[in-house]
Amino acid sequence: MSGQKQISVAVIEDHDLLRDGLSEFLEHLGIHVSMKAKNGQVALEQMERAESLPDVCITDVNMPVLDGFGTAKAIRERFPELKVLGYSMNNEAEIIIEMLRSGANGYVIKGGSIDELKQAIETVHKEGVYLGQSSGKVLLDYLRKGRR
Repeated sequence: MSGQKQISVAVIEDHDLLRDGLSEFLEHLGIHVSMKAKNGQVALEQMERAESLPDVCITDVNMPVLDGFGTAKAIRERFPELKVLGYSMNNEAEIIIEMLRSGANGYVIKGGSIDELKQAIETVHKEGVYLGQSSGKVLLDYLRKGRR
């Protein structure tokens, strides 16, 4: 990566297999996984002790102890420079909106391509905001229905 700093991420996911598999995929794509946590509370504790923070935090929504909403809110309060990307199977507009209100910079629905996740990470890192085609469509449908 000629002179360009490698993006580092935290993967916050309660399912061990998903957390480890996603981390492996991201490393393969050239994204450094600097932190892995099974829930938001563990992630926040790691961030408090870390010498350097990740650029982007990828967080699941439904987790025990501290869910994605609380995680995004706490990161926004304690580490306002960090970018947060919601990453969940949940494709309900209310959930996406609540994640964004809680402080997430973007949202990706699990099950899409790993390339979309890579694009989301890079876009959130550079631009500060990302809504992919799938989450954008869910929100647009929700807004259109609400205006009728």
